Amino acid sequence: MKKIFLVLIVFFSLDYFAQISLEDGQNWAKSNGVTLNPDVSSYIGKDGFAAPVVITRDAGLMLVGESFEGKSKGAKVVFLNENKEVIWSHFFGSKNDNTEAQSVIEDRTGYFYIFMEAHNKLDATDTRERVVKVNARGEVQWDYALEEKEEHYHRHCAYVKLDEDGKRLALFGTVQPDKVAIENNEHYSWQAKLDGNGKLDSEIGDLLKD
Repeated sequence: MKKIFLVLIVFFSLDYFAQISLEDGQNWAKSNGVTLNPDVSSYIGKDGFAAPVVITRDAGLMLVGESFEGKSKGAKVVFLNENKEVIWSHFFGSKNDNTEAQSVIEDRTGYFYIFMEAHNKLDATDTRERVVKVNARGEVQWDYALEEKEEHYHRHCAYVKLDEDGKRLALFGTVQPDKVAIENNEHYSWQAKLDGNGKLDSEIGDLLKD
C-alpha cells in the first residue's frame, strides 16, 4: 500500500511540474507575434544561463522577444504561470536608440534581469547593453543602460550566466574600447560582473584575431 501511495505522489508531482515547458514558451511566442532572438536561443534549457525563454523557480515561465506595440518596435517580456496563463507582461520600447530583445535570467533571490541591446539609430554597430531588473510581480526595480557610449564604444554582450554566488551576473562579449579600435576594426574580449543594484565591474581583455 505504501508503494502504491508513493507511486501516486510521484505521478502527480511529475504531472504538476510538466504543466509548462520551454517548448510551451517558444510556441506561445510564435503564436503571439513575439520573435525570440536566434543569437541566444542556443542557451534555452541551459541551467544558469540567460535565454529568451526560462523556467522560473516557482515553476512558471518567462520569455522575452521582439514585438510591436502599435507602430513601436521593442522588447516584450511575458510571465506565464504553471497553467500557461499570462500573469503580467511589459513592453520596453526604444530609449533614443533601437532596442533589440536578447534574454532573461533569474537570480537565486527571485529577481529577474531582462537583457536588451541598444543600437544607435544612426550607426547600428554602435551598441551598449540595456538591463531591466524586475521582481516576481513584474514591478520594475531599475532600468539602466550599462556604461554609456562615452565610456565604451560598440560593445556586444554575447551571453550572460549566473555567477557562483547566485546573486551577481557574469557577462561576456566583445568591445571596441576607443575610436582607434573602431577605425582599425579591432575587437577586444570583454567581461563584467553585474550586481543586484546595477553596479557593473568590467574589464577589457585581449585583442581578438580573425
